[in-house]
Amino acid sequence: MTDILELRPGARIWFDGTSWEVVTLSGREVTLRSGDSLQRATFAEVVVRGVSMAAPVDGPDPATVVLSSLTSAQRRELETRAKLVRGLLSEARTDASTLKSSLAAKADELQVSVRTLQRWIAGYRAAGVAGLADTRVRSRYAASVDPRWDAACVRVLDRYIEASTPTMGVVIDSVARKLEAGFSPGTVPLPSKATAYRRLKVLAKGRHAFGSAKGRRSVADRPTGVFGRLRATRPGEYVVLDTTPLDVFAMEPITMRWVGVELTVAMDLFTRCVLGLRLTPVSTKSQDVANVLYQCVSPERDRDDNGWPYHGVPRNLLVGTEEPDGLSQQRVGDLPACLPEAIVVDHGKQYLSDHVIGVCARLGITIQPAIPHKPTDKPTVERFFRTLREALLQHLPAYKGPDVYSRGKDFEDKAFYYVSELEQIIREWVGSVYHRTQHDGLCVPEIPRAEFCPTEMFEIGVVKSGCSPR
Repeated sequence: MTDILELRPGARIWFDGTSWEVVTLSGREVTLRSGDSLQRATFAEVVVRGVSMAAPVDGPDPATVVLSSLTSAQRRELETRAKLVRGLLSEARTDASTLKSSLAAKADELQVSVRTLQRWIAGYRAAGVAGLADTRVRSRYAASVDPRWDAACVRVLDRYIEASTPTMGVVIDSVARKLEAGFSPGTVPLPSKATAYRRLKVLAKGRHAFGSAKGRRSVADRPTGVFGRLRATRPGEYVVLDTTPLDVFAMEPITMRWVGVELTVAMDLFTRCVLGLRLTPVSTKSQDVANVLYQCVSPERDRDDNGWPYHGVPRNLLVGTEEPDGLSQQRVGDLPACLPEAIVVDHGKQYLSDHVIGVCARLGITIQPAIPHKPTDKPTVERFFRTLREALLQHLPAYKGPDVYSRGKDFEDKAFYYVSELEQIIREWVGSVYHRTQHDGLCVPEIPRAEFCPTEMFEIGVVKSGCSPR
């Protein structure tokens, strides 16, 4: 690195712990790019915190990069080494003549060579604690595999994105054949069997290469670039709708046969309150989605809330009207409500049908489709489905598990609840358990480290942002 900071398109700088390339200079701002990430910063910020990387850096990585790449166990190992080195250096300052004998005694105690201790001292003097991290600390197995073998392995793994899940031995054999076809025999040294397996585990990390085929395709279909998380600032700003097949069978009331069911829910993103749900046999239609939207904007007057209050009525809010006889009576129809301003939906036909679009147009609700091939675009509702399965469904009869490998024997015959009964059970669980349970993701910036349940979060949201009349 050099002390002269050169800002021009194409220049490389080190800024906030990351290597960036200068893209454009406009006015008083600098546009930086690192891979698929873009960032804007003022000239003052870049000049104060930026370091030029005009020439390739042959020295060690910066201390922040080294320490951030270590695990907690590796950092503890470095702290132990640093404590040892500081003790040796303190002894050398008091009596420099005894340093050589101290190194020999400490080397015998730790069962390492004196040269190793000298290398630790030199690294600590040069870069502090980060200078003690060598390849044995930063990686359990040093990468001694030819880079061409790694490149061929990645290409072979890419071929299995749409294919069935292979074994690790098949991938290693395919890599060997690919190298033999592309290079002369003996040009690329092949790693040993044990080394090839270890290296393949490193290259396949995060790809689901030897796990779920669906997860592998989902990872491969992720959009490139960085997408910001959708954040709500008040109740009703974003309502997330999603449908999932439940891992339990129900009984059809007419044919008295077991049938699969699908659950459609609408969840407020700010409060995590479930505003409406609909359980349908076999598949979900556009009428079911419209029914869930109707539940979001209309209270059920003939049912006790049981912990599932109408979204728009805090429990500590009382609204009354003066009657001719002098008595005050509560009128639910005149209560305030936080109607959905925008709904986040998938690209399924049941969500983008003329029926649902017409309903949203009449109610003034904006439809925001989620990003295609990105199931994590609605993480809150996906986590609700998992909580529902683990906390409720697996305790019911006819539970079939999350996949075919988890299914029991003749579990279809254990179907006991009708579809309507199963829906009522889910409603009662949502009202009495889910809405009253504290969530880690529900927090208020003014009260750090405090956790809230969805009903408490709704009351906080109404106090902070108010609500509109229904």
